[in-house]
Amino acid sequence: MLRARTALFALAAVAVFASAPALAQDHPTGRLFITVDYVAPNGDDDITINSVTDAVQGSDDFGYEIGYEGRFNRVFGLEGSFLAGSNDFELDNNGGDLGSLDQRALTLALNFHIIPAKYFDLWLAPVASWYSFGDLEDINGNNIDINDEWGYGAQLGFDIGIGKVFAIEGGVRYVKLDLSAGNQDVAFDPVIARVGVAFRFGQH
Repeated sequence: MLRARTALFALAAVAVFASAPALAQDHPTGRLFITVDYVAPNGDDDITINSVTDAVQGSDDFGYEIGYEGRFNRVFGLEGSFLAGSNDFELDNNGGDLGSLDQRALTLALNFHIIPAKYFDLWLAPVASWYSFGDLEDINGNNIDINDEWGYGAQLGFDIGIGKVFAIEGGVRYVKLDLSAGNQDVAFDPVIARVGVAFRFGQH
């Protein structure tokens, strides 16, 4: 959670410095974005394989995300996105490599635009994400089938307009999410920081 708090504080600082010129009341009716995502798993729960109990830890890695937000009005918008990524997992004490876990996530967010201005836009949102996972390997080389799961959390995002259409996009999201296989659950709980570009459509 320390990384999540650090990212939130950094984005809040950006908001303070960038909000000064954000006085115009124009806002886009839609926004298409493409980002590079830094996915940092925060879970380290124990699992038991053949009487061996150890903590499972995931490494930080990159993915990508594409999405669209439609605005109901100046303040509220509904955002949908698709994220694809992969993280390596291993057993903490035994050093067993569990391989790379591919994931695909569909996320829905209800964005509340705190600073819905022309040149700078800052928003907060509750999110719900549906994750589909690939397989991991256990310490014997057998495939572990990971169940598809729902996760819930929140995100903070912003974009900085460069002209009427183009903008720089950034944000951070936390999702409370478990990896489930058989009767064992392991916390995944990713913090996802993203940066990329956005294209705005329409103006009100």
